[in-house]
Amino acid sequence: MVPLNNVLVIGLGMMGASLCSSIRKNKLSKNIIGYDLSRKNLSYARKERVIDEALTSISKMGNPDLIILCTPLNTHVNIISEIIKYASKKIILTDIGSSKGNISSNIYKLTVKSKVEYLSSHPMAGSEKTGPRNLIPDMFLNKVVFLIDKSKCSKSTYNKLASFWKSLGSYTYDLDSKEHDILMSETSHISHLMSYVFMLTLPQRIIDNNLSLLLGGGIREHVRLSQSSSEMWADIFINNKNNLLKSITRVEKNLKFFRKLINDSEEKKLMSILKKINNKTK
Repeated sequence: MVPLNNVLVIGLGMMGASLCSSIRKNKLSKNIIGYDLSRKNLSYARKERVIDEALTSISKMGNPDLIILCTPLNTHVNIISEIIKYASKKIILTDIGSSKGNISSNIYKLTVKSKVEYLSSHPMAGSEKTGPRNLIPDMFLNKVVFLIDKSKCSKSTYNKLASFWKSLGSYTYDLDSKEHDILMSETSHISHLMSYVFMLTLPQRIIDNNLSLLLGGGIREHVRLSQSSSEMWADIFINNKNNLLKSITRVEKNLKFFRKLINDSEEKKLMSILKKINNKTK
């Protein structure tokens, strides 16, 4: 793609900083601007040349070609209201949120008569680590990026944003927001929730005295996921709650099923169902 003049990344946590680093590595913008409420994050990103310019107020954003929101979902509407207020020319806006729901609908309502053209994104990439010091330069390489509700934006905006993600080495895939949120609730969201449940259930004495001895693959993955940003995941769980509650109901039903098999010592039935599960993804 033709390099952009200015890209503004709002939110310089691990994901936002990784995005800035990847934009620089792939030479996709002449100028990379970062905005964050944390002066510490801004200072680190500027010092380490993750960004070219540190922004402390949306009112001073100028005229970026592309704005990418990398903040918690519950901040989006307020931030976008500010962006609309100070946008003096056409700006493409996207986000990287894991859940779309009502927030995405509200953003479309906000931007429909503004100079801001919105198309939501969701890169299937991430880490349990937080903060710009944990950035991953190739975070988006060979990753899928969902582009959500493409029919709600112009063909030009869609093509430019798809080209942007592809230039980072990603693969784009189109989904509507309802299908996206159902898919996430049945995969990513429920798996993260189950890791939090596992760690909540794990006795503290095990954590204090034995956890280092037990960190095999399965337990390590639960520990890793449970160390993800609590603010981000509480936000996602609530925003996608209707779909997630259905996934929780299915989990509860299956737990009762396994409880009965184990309680009744139904070894053959238990072995049979475990084999079926083994073969489910083969």
